[in-house]
Amino acid sequence: MNVKNIVLGFGIFIVFLFLLHNGIRAFYPAPDYNTFCNSTTLYPQKIPAVDVNCTLPSSLSIQQEQCYSDRGQPVYSYNEQNCITGLKECNYCQKNFDDASKSYNRIVFIIALIVGIIALLTGYTILSIEPVDSALMASGIGSIIYGTASNWENLGNMGRFILLLFSLIILIWIALRINKKKK
Repeated sequence: MNVKNIVLGFGIFIVFLFLLHNGIRAFYPAPDYNTFCNSTTLYPQKIPAVDVNCTLPSSLSIQQEQCYSDRGQPVYSYNEQNCITGLKECNYCQKNFDDASKSYNRIVFIIALIVGIIALLTGYTILSIEPVDSALMASGIGSIIYGTASNWENLGNMGRFILLLFSLIILIWIALRINKKKK
């Protein structure tokens, strides 16, 4: 393989990954934090005056713990001296944003996995001319890595293991098939 083919192959690989990333963002935008959590839903903590002695309501601790265990953020109600009088609400904007992001990352994973498999197989079978074949195969592998990285935290240990095992088997199989053709 000459230097021109290496440069072209590397260029195809890089542009393909940028195209995948920007294509997903263009046609399937990521959740916007401000859609879930805006300035009207977040309440600043108030500080009581220095000479005021505040006592917290006895039920507040239980309400706070329940809110935190539900992945919420407590929002307090205050009296005229800025002392906490109770829990006004449990704000779930961060939880809702995290859930939307998790769902988004799952879809990005599926899209990138499908695109990666198509690119890998296209480079292996249909477009088997250097540097296009190796660049498309590398782009397919890069797409699979991109999709997996975007959804890594959602896969769980068994999901990660199965995905990596399957990917390794496919890559070894393709490597063996390509090198058998050369002999």
